[in-house]
Amino acid sequence: MKPFTPTRFTLLILLAAAMPSLLGTAAVSPVLDLMKEAGLGPEYVVSLVLTLPPLATALSGFFIGALSDRIGRVKILAVSLFLFAASGVSGFFLDNIYAIIALRLILGVSIAGLLPMASALITEYYEGETRTRYLGYIGVANGIGVLILQTLCGALAAFGWRYAFLVYLLGLCALPFVLICLREPPRSCKEKSECPVSVPSPLKYAGIYSLVFFPALFMYLVAVNLSYYAGTFEAAVSPFWIGLLLGIFGLSSAVSGFLFWRFDRRFSSISIGGIIFLLEAVGLLLIGISENLVLLTAGLILLGFGMGLAMPNGTAWVSKITPTAVLGRYMGGVTVSTFLALFSNSFVSPLVLSVLGAGEYAAMFLIFAGVSAVFGAVLFAAGKFFVK
Repeated sequence: MKPFTPTRFTLLILLAAAMPSLLGTAAVSPVLDLMKEAGLGPEYVVSLVLTLPPLATALSGFFIGALSDRIGRVKILAVSLFLFAASGVSGFFLDNIYAIIALRLILGVSIAGLLPMASALITEYYEGETRTRYLGYIGVANGIGVLILQTLCGALAAFGWRYAFLVYLLGLCALPFVLICLREPPRSCKEKSECPVSVPSPLKYAGIYSLVFFPALFMYLVAVNLSYYAGTFEAAVSPFWIGLLLGIFGLSSAVSGFLFWRFDRRFSSISIGGIIFLLEAVGLLLIGISENLVLLTAGLILLGFGMGLAMPNGTAWVSKITPTAVLGRYMGGVTVSTFLALFSNSFVSPLVLSVLGAGEYAAMFLIFAGVSAVFGAVLFAAGKFFVK
């Protein structure tokens, strides 16, 4: 059999498969109020549509990654894309909120098989600076995914809450190409027992994952609360505009993902972490002081640029230090960090607002801007003492 040689089309397939990862569970956030108004359930029940899927992703991420190390990454990627589309679109057909929530848990598990598999396959298909550049392009794909999902969801919301769930059919676009065009990367040994595996200290991975978790937490802090915060402005902000604003955030994230390899060439991974926090600090500051869409949009652009660097920085760092025999489970840790941040936001925001006062979103954003600025300054300074 002719050996498989990855091409640029191979890369496009992987990027398309990873595209829905970043805000896949939160894509329908613009229609939560509409679901409540339609009588599907009280607010605390309807909110589970957003809060439970990321928990499922976080709990299953390491397991899905480890499973891919055993049975193959292409199989996991294909099954995940199918489940993403099937479980996601189910909300269009269902009227029972508890059935919708149950299938949203499956959606969360499916997302655990998208980004880690795409990242692991890029790591195994490509080498050197090409690998780093292509891992950054996953940030581009995620950003474009946010742009498409949020903008389309906001537009579909005009027809009713259930139409927003149709956005998940986009998961089927990449599926046939994954099945037909991708192949498992060759392994240097046939049996896992023949592969001696030596991985760095768990503390090092904890450090990597924290540089994904906290930027994601600050990002989701804004994304999940954006519709409520924009509702405090003098001019009304419709679900369409909320979706468009999050789409602009996604576009900014795509730009920084495209440029990630340039940052990786010049700075250590720790210094890049500092840059991410500093960008998010300024973004949160602008959002916190905004009283109109201009400053709000500027803040979202900076926040998106920072997050667009965070995930490629994590995946590139993992790819550099992890043996391929266990690459899936440690790549899974990047996704676990991201969606654990999204789930954590479901109680971090209410906790902070219970102290500051209901509706004090601006004060909350400004507090976290200060925290992010401190993290950024410390990490950027510390990164100068580490070899790139």
